[in-house]
Amino acid sequence: MDSVSPSTPVDFSDGPGTDLRDGLQEFRVRYPNRKRMVSGLPWNYRVCGEGPRALLMLPGGLGNDLAFGLVAGLVSRFRVVYPAYPVVQSLADVLYGIAAILTAENIASVSICGVSTGGMVAQCFMRRYPERVERLVLSNTGVPIAHWKHGRRAANAILSMAPWPLLRVPLAMSITKLLDAPAADRPFWRAYAKELFAKYVTKAEVLSNLRLQLEYQEDWHFSPEDLAGWPGKVFIVESDNDIFNNPTRREAMLDTYPLAPMYTIRGGGHMPAFTRTGEYLEMLRQFL
Repeated sequence: MDSVSPSTPVDFSDGPGTDLRDGLQEFRVRYPNRKRMVSGLPWNYRVCGEGPRALLMLPGGLGNDLAFGLVAGLVSRFRVVYPAYPVVQSLADVLYGIAAILTAENIASVSICGVSTGGMVAQCFMRRYPERVERLVLSNTGVPIAHWKHGRRAANAILSMAPWPLLRVPLAMSITKLLDAPAADRPFWRAYAKELFAKYVTKAEVLSNLRLQLEYQEDWHFSPEDLAGWPGKVFIVESDNDIFNNPTRREAMLDTYPLAPMYTIRGGGHMPAFTRTGEYLEMLRQFL
């Protein structure tokens, strides 16, 4: 999804904290989006830093600046590729587009950090292009669970019929709730989410993301044997209060990746990569 142009001023009417506001603005200016057409689809992506190793940052599907604080803490050691997903019809389009971007940037192999829906994309990419993946961080995400497709299909149908002006406010509120940021940072994230859905995210992009989630549950199936012969390592990150985490999803993750260490962030919500950045960075540095 397209994110704000780095030259566009940001109106945070809710009065965000100066550090977060300035960090976001600096990130947008320093790492503007590059543009590339892949199989007729327009991709935007940022390349951040000039570290000796490549790290692919896969977002949950809402632009590519939500992780500005995390990326800023990684650029001294990594060359971070941070794409935004265009409107697509299938996960195959996403996987091929990411591979094409890495090739265009002369990156043969990467470590991947996949957050939420980005973790879904990361797991599919690793299985489609295992030779291009060194290490895999799966953060606040899950593996396909077939019977969940029914609820996802019903929710998608309802959302597809709802007028976009009526969806924007509850979507922005849901992102703020999922972030579960510390109290002092909540005004910033409320303003960020409000602006995101008011100006930069379209209904077509939201529905595209929802289609990918449904396809993931319907058509993909993982097992521990998928990793046979793959020399890389998997690391799992969860939060103890992630509203999407439950015993079924957790058990399925552990069954699929029985050798993967798991790190639990206390009180991190669904997106600790963005709201518990210091702890998250230290964890990433140790694994990567």
